Amino acid sequence: MCHTLSTKHLTFLDINMIKKLFTLFICMISLAMTFTSCSEEAFDTDSVNKQTILVFYPWTGSQSSTGLLGYLQNNIDSISDGIIDRKGLNNSRVLVFLSDKYNHSTLYDLQYNATTKSVDRVPLKEYEGASYASAEGIADIMNEVKTQASALNYALIVGVHGCGWTYASDWSRYPYYARPSVTRPSDSALSGYSAADNSATGYSATGISSFSGIQFGSDPNAPLTRFFGSVSLAENAMDISTLAEGIRESGLKMQYILFDACYMSNIETAYELKDVTNYMIASGSEIMAAGLPYRSMWSYLNSATPNYSGIVSTSVNFYKNSSAPFCNLAAIDCRQVEKLASVMKEINAQYQLSASVSLDSIQHLDGFRPNLFYDLETYVDSLHPSGYLLDQFKSQLKLTIKASDHTDEAYTCIYSSDSFKIKNYCGITISDPSQHSVAIKGREKTGWGKATH
Repeated sequence: MCHTLSTKHLTFLDINMIKKLFTLFICMISLAMTFTSCSEEAFDTDSVNKQTILVFYPWTGSQSSTGLLGYLQNNIDSISDGIIDRKGLNNSRVLVFLSDKYNHSTLYDLQYNATTKSVDRVPLKEYEGASYASAEGIADIMNEVKTQASALNYALIVGVHGCGWTYASDWSRYPYYARPSVTRPSDSALSGYSAADNSATGYSATGISSFSGIQFGSDPNAPLTRFFGSVSLAENAMDISTLAEGIRESGLKMQYILFDACYMSNIETAYELKDVTNYMIASGSEIMAAGLPYRSMWSYLNSATPNYSGIVSTSVNFYKNSSAPFCNLAAIDCRQVEKLASVMKEINAQYQLSASVSLDSIQHLDGFRPNLFYDLETYVDSLHPSGYLLDQFKSQLKLTIKASDHTDEAYTCIYSSDSFKIKNYCGITISDPSQHSVAIKGREKTGWGKATH
């Protein structure tokens, strides 16, 4: 029932109260209009920072070699060219963390100069040591990024050596030897290295205090790749779990994490990062030392709504038309990997790889001996799951792989310069079938391993 209040029922106090309330209402409206006017000026949708990209280039060399530094500086130039091509940053910010020495790094702000049509690198903060290799150090950098360039969305580009999900502590002389124990390798095992190289790695008569590797392949005339996770210095090494924890501690979640690094597109890595990024863009094989073509794909990266298909296709097409036609790249929807893990757990509970199936028949994406990274879809097909489970896996895999593309061959310079055919490529690898000692030691420790077995 609807009731109507008549003025005749109102007392003097009621009328007086209504007058006061009306006056208060008018004042509130006036104040609201004032604040709205100020708010519109301060939070103009055309001026708010919609995206901040952190370009993370930590140290990749030793105390005496610069590693990938020259290539990474070229990548910054390429990003700057992309900004210039777009005539500015378009409501975004780009900050670069660059290590110019093994124990020194600087956080820069890339600022577009409309007058000179150039990009200035403005230093914001300097860092001593290799604190970025810890979760606390990564969180500190992320928090500084938030302070300096608060945004609606954040993204991360990582340019470094890489070896997927594997743990630094499981390698002795990375990537040649897995760490079986804290004993010195035989003289014959060390014969391929110089005395200075052996000394710098921490090998001693009493044990192994660090891990290391050769910077590039043995042939100086062969193409170079971005292989090796942290190269020569143990204090500069970090695991994927460390990166994930650092981002988590900062309270940020990335639109995407782009790994311009070798061997990062594996399901174990994607699972580790599933709570700190929506997408992961990475290669299942080695990436050439020159890195990805940032100028060509910058408009796809530098967007409030990144174009993942454009990023992937532009990169692969760039290398298809180059003198080193080797590239595979995929964009992984990390929000889907938990569901993929559930399907994989059911498959693993019912099926295992038959002894009659040769590992050589499963598409590998790496140059390790034995192989470390296998195409996920090819591996599952080799298990011969039932129609129902196979359909479920295929359906979820399709939801997980946003975009993927590849050249006809992949390249490796781990032990020697070589290329191999890519017949099957779904966009992501797995180490479950690997007989490599690092895979055997480490895969059960991964979040993916625990979730699927």
